[in-house]
Formats: sequence, structure tokens, C-alpha cells
Amino acid sequence: MGKNKKFKLPSQSSTQFNVIPPNYDDYKPSFSFRDMKYQGNVCLSACDDSHKAAVANTLLKLSQLKWKQIHSQPKEALGYEPIPYNRFRIALPPTVTKETTLLVFRFSNKGRMAGYRQHDTLHIVAVSSSHSLY
Repeated sequence: MGKNKKFKLPSQSSTQFNVIPPNYDDYKPSFSFRDMKYQGNVCLSACDDSHKAAVANTLLKLSQLKWKQIHSQPKEALGYEPIPYNRFRIALPPTVTKETTLLVFRFSNKGRMAGYRQHDTLHIVAVSSSHSLY
């Protein structure tokens, strides 16, 4: 049949791609409760049913916006307030370091949920219906 031909692989320099990292502000948020201490005093499980529903409703509304839209919302609406680690009066999980600024969202008049953002995900670490996080 045919001759055995040797194919030359392209050199690395000719196959380099310019990878542009995604702008996560253009993404809608996803949410995680994996760092929340289950059944702790600032866990969603400690809230009554009306506050659980308010948290779910707030997360549903937030999930319809992109992060850049959330940034522009007032904190009294669907926006957030950045609060430094040292202002919190609660025990935070080990995934939250002293350099972390937590984002605090309101879900009711006194209800707050706090979490940290990683890419497009908000890792919720605490929920309180009595504004007792910080």
C-alpha cells in the first residue's frame, strides 16, 4: 500500500492559545451551603418556616440576575453589604480566612445571610433571622 510517513507534530509555540479568563460578573450566581455548619445556631435549619421561605425567595430572585446587576443593587433590595471577617460575632468555618470579606444579603427586615464569593458561586456560611451575625 502506501509508504509509512512520519508526521511532525507542531511545536508548542505554534499551538499556544490566548486563554481569556471568564468575567464572572457576567454570570448568574449559583449558591452553595456546603460550608454552613448544619444545625448550628446560624444554620438555615435554625430558622422558622417563614424565614426559610424568605431565604429561598431571595435566592430565587438573585439567581435571575447577573453578578454585575447584583453589584449595582442597593443593599436594602437585592444588593449586599461587604463586611470584613473581624466584624463577625459568630464562629466562621475554616474556609473563611481573616482576609475574607463576607457579602451580607438581606432576606427580611432583620434577616441576614452571609457568604463569600468564589467565581460565580456564593458560598453561604451563615443565616440569621435576628441580625445577630455581626
